[in-house]
Amino acid sequence: MTAPVSPEQIDGPWLSATLGQGEIVGVSGQSIGTGQVGENVRFHLTWADADDGRAADDTGTGEIGRPATVVGKFPSSSETSLAAAHQTGVYVTEVGFYRDLYREVTIRTPEVYHVGFDEGSGRFSILMEDIAPAEQGDQLAGADIEIAEMVVDEAVGLHAPTWGRAEELAELSWLNLPTIESARERSGLHRHFFPGFAERYRSVLSAEDMEVGNELVAKLDVLLDAQFDGIAPSEWCLTHGDYRLDNMLFGLGDSAPPITVVDWQTCRIGSGPSDIAYFCGAGMDPATRALYESPLVDRYVAGLVAAGVDADRDELWYRYVLGSASGYLMAVIASQIVEQTERGDAMFCAMAAGHAEQMRHLNLFDLIS
Repeated sequence: MTAPVSPEQIDGPWLSATLGQGEIVGVSGQSIGTGQVGENVRFHLTWADADDGRAADDTGTGEIGRPATVVGKFPSSSETSLAAAHQTGVYVTEVGFYRDLYREVTIRTPEVYHVGFDEGSGRFSILMEDIAPAEQGDQLAGADIEIAEMVVDEAVGLHAPTWGRAEELAELSWLNLPTIESARERSGLHRHFFPGFAERYRSVLSAEDMEVGNELVAKLDVLLDAQFDGIAPSEWCLTHGDYRLDNMLFGLGDSAPPITVVDWQTCRIGSGPSDIAYFCGAGMDPATRALYESPLVDRYVAGLVAAGVDADRDELWYRYVLGSASGYLMAVIASQIVEQTERGDAMFCAMAAGHAEQMRHLNLFDLIS
């Protein structure tokens, strides 16, 4: 059967063959989430023998082990976001992660039933477990320390199993070893897009936060030199690249996992502490982050050591401080290449403001001068 690449192509016969657990005679879908690069749809399934009430319930799992709902992920319906996704390769990356790597890490991700990719059109489909009952994290609301500790622990489950395997991972066609040359190419995009970012948000962000952005763009080459100086492939691992609350599902009650990490479109080989800095910078209010970020890095280091990684706290703290710029840089480029929405604007401003304060607090620019 031809793999679907849009929600409209999902039907009972295809789902029956894909899930392999019986005949599905009814399918209805509803959009979920607020993703700007991909479209997520929850499909409600009616099984052929569901009239006895055994096949489905409201938690997403039937009594006889068959799902009442599944989630499909597809390309964005926005032409702007679709073009950006093709240009940046994020669809290829997410397909690659779920096809090749998600079972090799212990970070909690959805179980996947199907991964399909059409190389001709660059379109894809991923059919996965519906994490329910759960709620999506809210970047604008932020996280308390209990949530932050869970997030850090999950990061260990991604980084530790892939730590020191950079050269092996780079043999996959969709992953590459980081190089200073490729990083400088990306820095050119940040310089290109920053004027548009500044024009759009200068009336929302404070003058101080905008000045951090100006200084960051001016010192990108110095920052990149610091990030690549003295680091070897043995210190790299697989990173999420967009490790923030909106890309996490938090279980409600005892029937769903406490935390599940989704949206793997930006995963890449890189510095693990950068994921932690990215989360803390925009995922916690500045006062909470300033109070707890050092203990959270301690927790992260302890988790890595317990998992068998030879982790040096001082080195990882240094890499954490360098990573504090990552969220501001993401806000600059992402805000300019995806479809503009009211919530997206609020989120990008929150990211920029949070990371600007983080960089000031950590004295990033003094460190790299």
